[in-house]
Amino acid sequence: MVRNNDIRQQEKVFWTSILAGLILAIVKAVTAYAASNKALMGDALYTASSAVSSLAERLSKKYRRSRTRTEEDRTAAKERYNKTAAPFTNLLLTVLLLLGGLEIAISAVRDLMSEHTPDPKPYAIVVVFLAMAVNEALFRYRYRYTNKQRSAKLAEEIDTHRYSLYSSILVLAGMLGTIAALELQMDKLYYIEPVSAILVAAILWRQGYQIARQTVYGSLVQDLEREDAAAFMETVQRVRGVITIEDLKAQEYSDGIRIHLKIGVNPQISVQAAAEIADYAKNLLLTRFAHVSSVEVQVLPYTGGYPYKSNYEWTQSREQSGDGMIH
Repeated sequence: MVRNNDIRQQEKVFWTSILAGLILAIVKAVTAYAASNKALMGDALYTASSAVSSLAERLSKKYRRSRTRTEEDRTAAKERYNKTAAPFTNLLLTVLLLLGGLEIAISAVRDLMSEHTPDPKPYAIVVVFLAMAVNEALFRYRYRYTNKQRSAKLAEEIDTHRYSLYSSILVLAGMLGTIAALELQMDKLYYIEPVSAILVAAILWRQGYQIARQTVYGSLVQDLEREDAAAFMETVQRVRGVITIEDLKAQEYSDGIRIHLKIGVNPQISVQAAAEIADYAKNLLLTRFAHVSSVEVQVLPYTGGYPYKSNYEWTQSREQSGDGMIH
């Protein structure tokens, strides 16, 4: 039978990443406040925004998974969330990132113009090192799963992690620069910390712009995606072995359309047979639609009752029709 191990693993990876990200953000923020380090506060804000943004995206899927709603109710609830709650959450994140980055940048410029001597806190350096290690371990954990699933979100996760690493390195450079200035009696090295804070603020602005662009651009192409999605669904429904299409999300990126697809199959077929159905659906979409750059297919056991074929019937029909995939 088709197992739900992938679904449970996906839930585990997601919630581990979200909770760890929020905890890291809180630890960084508390340390930044205690050490009066503006760059570290910006790094904490970036970490928190990444976790909250992923959580908001995930919440948009909860309506589709409800077994107590009709298909119309799930669709209507999903539409309401995408038109109200999701844009509001993204807008709030964008405002926080832009204003937070602006406040950090202004404060850093004031430090550059003042003669105040910063007081380095060694424990803050330890916290930053530990946070970098935990963040890297979390990324490797997500990367192994995402790469194994051939997810289209892999490039997005790599980009987010890259700039998170840049932010932490800038924070660390500022702290080490302050310590070096005190030890070497070189006042010019004091400028490293406020400059690093300004650069972290720029990373926050970039993150805010990315979230705003995704929200606005996603709304502009929504109608186009619906038209494409109808053609995509019609194609997938022609694949033998696909009972239902649980979810199909088509998003436009610079390299083309990326499709996230969930299909329901007979729970009595083997894992190998389910994988073959998924691969065929993926290759069919990539072949028939030149503007599709990647397809991620997740197979779920169909639990809605009959009609569906047994493993024997599906195998027999497959043998009788050659490749057995297209109805």
